[in-house]
Amino acid sequence: MTLLILSDSHGSPDRVTEAIRRVKPDGILFAGDGLRDLTHCHIPCPLWAVRGNCDWLTSPLILDGSVLEPEEEELIVLDGLRILLLHGHKYAVKGGLGTAIRHAAQQEADALIFGHTHIPLELHLSPDGDCGFTVNRPLTVFNPGSLGDRSASFGTLTIRDGRPLFGHGYI
Repeated sequence: MTLLILSDSHGSPDRVTEAIRRVKPDGILFAGDGLRDLTHCHIPCPLWAVRGNCDWLTSPLILDGSVLEPEEEELIVLDGLRILLLHGHKYAVKGGLGTAIRHAAQQEADALIFGHTHIPLELHLSPDGDCGFTVNRPLTVFNPGSLGDRSASFGTLTIRDGRPLFGHGYI
């Protein structure tokens, strides 16, 4: 299973469409700030999305005939992998990752996917590691960056036998 990870498209539906074309995903994870961009794209696969601080939705979104009412975070289980998807503003990720990581650990997540900072990131934490964060199980922390920035980035997640392989791409 290959997932496309998007965040912070901020008015760039053409870049969303291009990322979908390049990756040809089995599913899409959208970490907020640009939900309305999705209404201008054909979404060819399952979509999981959360609201960001710039997603002021007063009504549900209609995507290819389906109704989408995103929450601020979602815990998703795919092929045995527990993924916590959130934007990050509620956990002040621009000031540090500690609060979001603690929340992901409490949710027993295997992966924390967030946006908001516009900075691509992949960080692997282990219970026995000396990383400054306390986790009870391995946790991958991932930010795809921003499709709306000049350096337009996105992420990918391939899951095989419950094991994740993350990556970044640029448009």
